[in-house]
Amino acid sequence: MRALRVSLTVGRCVLMGGCALMVLLTASLVRAQSVPFAAEVPLLDCEGTPCVEAQIGGGKTVRLGIDTGNVNSVVDTSAAEAAGLKAVGTMPPGAPEGMFRTEIASLKIGGATLKNLPALVMGLGAMISSKQMPRVDGTLAYTAFKDRVVLLDFAAHKFRISDEQAGSPAKCDADCEKISLITFGTDGPEIVVAQGFAINGKKLSAQVDTMYAGSLLIYTAAIEKLGLSAAAKTTKVRDFPFTDGGVQMKEAAAEKESFHELALGGAVPMVYFPAEADVHEPDGLFEGTVGLEMLAGAVVTLDFHGMTISVRK
Repeated sequence: MRALRVSLTVGRCVLMGGCALMVLLTASLVRAQSVPFAAEVPLLDCEGTPCVEAQIGGGKTVRLGIDTGNVNSVVDTSAAEAAGLKAVGTMPPGAPEGMFRTEIASLKIGGATLKNLPALVMGLGAMISSKQMPRVDGTLAYTAFKDRVVLLDFAAHKFRISDEQAGSPAKCDADCEKISLITFGTDGPEIVVAQGFAINGKKLSAQVDTMYAGSLLIYTAAIEKLGLSAAAKTTKVRDFPFTDGGVQMKEAAAEKESFHELALGGAVPMVYFPAEADVHEPDGLFEGTVGLEMLAGAVVTLDFHGMTISVRK
């Protein structure tokens, strides 16, 4: 359901103070205290979406969105040309003109280096101008962090990343849950789906998408099961410019949104429902998508080696 979802399987691109702070930062490191993070950098705001500064090879600094809702990392054509990135392999029939695969030999985020990173190169200018994409030089998909632990501290605005992990994963404690790679619909790409979330006390499995600006989106097949039929009749709608190329979703208030027993989504959490066919749905393979407003003020640790997630305030 993302603004920038490149589905190669179908040969097309679908564009979805002081002490208090110290306590917060200490709490944010509890889950990952055994992980030696290779870098800590500012978690920046790129038109409402999280992004970081990085260097491709030894080139100039670029801003890359953190996109856990996509399987493909993307680099804008101009940034790719400046870094000397070359085409690798071929694109399937029907791919957008000018798009090509590449491999980034070295990408640095602070003191961490990602090597041999696959990516797609395409011109992002038109999508940025039409608000289908935030103003970035590209995005880092969850696949860029394979076997690494990443921590997004939305409270202290910090991004931490480990080196590649090996051996037995860290034990999942009482505050973490399993994440799985599940296809987005029967023909879609694999995306990050987590357990542990709930709405009004009812558990659900949900995609974790750091480029979706809203709170919790509930898909049509799960509305009745989660007791949200009345809420889904709302006539209030909201525009989401960076999701599925720009869509409207129906908006209603929820009693509670949570991860385990941790309340999320603010004093009055909002829940969203598809308002039109342009919102892509996962064919019942999971119930919802968690976005940035639900995670606001939280510390989210994604362990792509042990395949777990933890969310803390």
